[in-house]
Amino acid sequence: MSQSKGRRGNPPNGRHVKRIGVRVSAAVSTAVLLSLTCASGVAGAAASVHHSSAAQRRSLAVTVYNGFALVRDVRLLNLDRGENRFIFDDVSPQMSPETAFLTDLSDDAPIWVHEQNFETAVLSPDVLFKQAVGHTVTVIRDEPPGHETRERAILVSQNGPILKFRDRVETSLPPNSRIVYSSVPPMPLTPGFMVDFDSPAATPHPIALDYLTGGLSWSADYVARLNASADLLDINAFITLRNDSGMGFDDASVRVVAGDVQRVQPGEMRTTEGVPAMASADVYAVTKSIATRQAVFDFYEYTLPQRTSLRAGETKQSLLLYARGVPVRTVYSAMSGANDYTSQGSGQQSIPVGVTLQFQNDGHGLGVPLPTGIFHTYKTDQSGQSVFLGDDNIGNTPRSQPVQLDMGTSFDLKVRRVQTNHQEIPHPNGRTEYLSDYRVTVSNAKTTTAVVEYAEQLGGNWQITKESLPHEKTTSSTVQWKISVPANGQTVLTYQVRVM
Repeated sequence: MSQSKGRRGNPPNGRHVKRIGVRVSAAVSTAVLLSLTCASGVAGAAASVHHSSAAQRRSLAVTVYNGFALVRDVRLLNLDRGENRFIFDDVSPQMSPETAFLTDLSDDAPIWVHEQNFETAVLSPDVLFKQAVGHTVTVIRDEPPGHETRERAILVSQNGPILKFRDRVETSLPPNSRIVYSSVPPMPLTPGFMVDFDSPAATPHPIALDYLTGGLSWSADYVARLNASADLLDINAFITLRNDSGMGFDDASVRVVAGDVQRVQPGEMRTTEGVPAMASADVYAVTKSIATRQAVFDFYEYTLPQRTSLRAGETKQSLLLYARGVPVRTVYSAMSGANDYTSQGSGQQSIPVGVTLQFQNDGHGLGVPLPTGIFHTYKTDQSGQSVFLGDDNIGNTPRSQPVQLDMGTSFDLKVRRVQTNHQEIPHPNGRTEYLSDYRVTVSNAKTTTAVVEYAEQLGGNWQITKESLPHEKTTSSTVQWKISVPANGQTVLTYQVRVM
């Protein structure tokens, strides 16, 4: 620790700082934490330790990103004049202490911290078991059922475990037995974050603790319903929040950020021993109101319309947007995967016909940034029952951009492709000219006409020399035909490709 004491708002050298520079260490036991608390590198009497719990909390804000979150925890602290040592209880077990900083909200000034430590060793059954190694425990055996016997033994090792009884040594816990401990080690029940800083006066101050934590994530989930004629789409979008941090966040202002935020990952996010995993999730909508949106730098931030609580292990949803009567079209497409333009074909090829729904992110309640998420698409059948059509992911989609949802492959539309002729013509310059003829048959078992967008990928110096239907060159190596197929009928496309 520096010999010159830091002050609120300015570092020891007198320069105003926007970001706090600190030394960070991770304490591994309560004894280490207490030794740090009792020893001071600053001249004068050691500061007493103050604990700050959620009871002193004045506000809580959680901003959730993809796989992590920014927490702002504001508490009213009764500061001592001079050096202060505070342990913030009720912080996330997956807190990244190297990202933490303090702000005095009474003058919106950062606090220059001498030292900070994150205590992650909390009391749990596993920790209690490890702490008992070398000590005497009681082994209770329930055999026969309903008849308990008690024996004292020394827990020699947790591996096994190895138990030394008065007359023997056991290398495992006897059947129908459990271990009872005579005392509980002095360990905290929740992680604690200790900070050491100076205050010019002994007054209450609202102090904000900001830090990043793992274990929180969010996604956008879209529920889309296609109308009877399959030309209009109703869309409800939800923010789905997941809290696997090991701690609940009560009465919090919750925001989510959409966009790809750069993070440097030196290693895995911390996990805390003794934090139980939740076996089930509680899923429900937070509110019928819509989250508000604002642009922040090159990302979008969405704020839930009211404060809410995120319990540990919980999944929670809030309405992001809704759109009604969005014009949509169904597109059928197929692409040949064969590359036989310079060789003899291997026979008839069956090509699946993909089904996609396409619409524009514009109007009818859209025309807003659509975050990455999953579309769950439904349609009502003739009896009024819902039919699930499929899922598909979309990426971050700006306003006025197209959206395409893959729905799988068509049952009634089939494409068959065959090479009908192949010639290799040598040239005096040593190059070879390849001429290949193809027949593509598209069949339609539907009761309505369908249009199939059929594409071929071509390599080298190519040219379509003959064709029964006009093509469109979509890229330097791709051509596409739009083939109209009558109901309960078929259409045949023929073409010739020249490749040098």
